[in-house]
Amino acid sequence: MRDLNFLNIETFNKYQRFLYGHDDLFKNLTSLFEKKKLPNKIIFNGSDGIGKATFVYHLTNFILSNREDDAYNLNTKEIIENSKSYLDLINNINFNFKHLKVDDFKKIISIEETREIINFFHKSSINDKPKIFFLEGAENLNKNSSNSILKILEELPENNYFFISYLENKFLLETIKSRCFNCRLFINSKESGLIKEKLMMQYKINNTIIKNLTPGLNLKMNILFKELNIYEKNFSEKVLTMQNFYLEEKYNKILDLMHIYIENYFTDNLKNNNFFRNLRVRNKINNIIYNIHSINNEIKSSFYEINLLLGIK
Repeated sequence: MRDLNFLNIETFNKYQRFLYGHDDLFKNLTSLFEKKKLPNKIIFNGSDGIGKATFVYHLTNFILSNREDDAYNLNTKEIIENSKSYLDLINNINFNFKHLKVDDFKKIISIEETREIINFFHKSSINDKPKIFFLEGAENLNKNSSNSILKILEELPENNYFFISYLENKFLLETIKSRCFNCRLFINSKESGLIKEKLMMQYKINNTIIKNLTPGLNLKMNILFKELNIYEKNFSEKVLTMQNFYLEEKYNKILDLMHIYIENYFTDNLKNNNFFRNLRVRNKINNIIYNIHSINNEIKSSFYEINLLLGIK
């Protein structure tokens, strides 16, 4: 496995050989495939970091390795490390699978990229195996792209699967949803804690389990803290270090995690004193961060405003 760091963690779903949680849903979908009844258009929705992409990669590995011996262990939901199907997927040489993820810098899927999907489904399958396209981040489809996706869904060839994921509570065209089998990924708080512990152990990160975060976001936050060497820093130092890192890298996920970290800080403090003052400050910070995303405000001045509201010097 490649070295794990914050800037490449978004690509690690395809390397994750263990699927934690979602037992019943995975069992049901793999059983439907074995009975040749698996819907060929499936939408997976859920919170950020709940495991949507990892789930899709495991289902894909199961489907594409179906005729291989010892390629996927259904009992443990584990991909066998040296199986041909897994090695082909992680090396991007399986021509029966394609993954399109929204670029964090663009925040949109272009009409040109939807044409790639059409071309993929028009090509012949290799070794008569199913073909699978995974569209990750469908909440970022614009009007033209959404119409292209609708056309693809209506004309999907036989023995082809179109898997789509999007963040719950985000917009996705109802006509797209209505043409697909919809699966919501969810884990309760107890299961979330157990999965966080497994991920921390797997990636040898024995530090913070942050409440209110999904397992994936908790892992990303810990990877970020580790990379920036700020585990032992106080709240103010953590926020300033994340801001400086964002100014260097201009990677939106850093800003998102800083926002989540501040939100968790306020969640704790809102339970205590100064409820209404903290609520007003929280709302102002939310608006500032939203404007950074939406109208490309001058970032340093936005951070200065946030720090004033937080009392950070």
